[in-house]
Amino acid sequence: MSEQSQKDEMNAAIRAQRERQNVPRSIAPEPPVEPAAPVPAPAPERPKGLLARLFGR
Repeated sequence: MSEQSQKDEMNAAIRAQRERQNVPRSIAPEPPVEPAAPVPAPAPERPKGLLARLFGR
């Protein structure tokens, strides 16, 4: 008779564990995902003239 009660206890434990895992997701909603902002491309540098290169402008 102890085998039957042990089986009943195991079945009850398995059933309880399955019920805990079947919690609806609406209880704890996931945080909203924000789309990543595009990274602007750096502006191309204009070629510096001889005087600008000499004077560091």
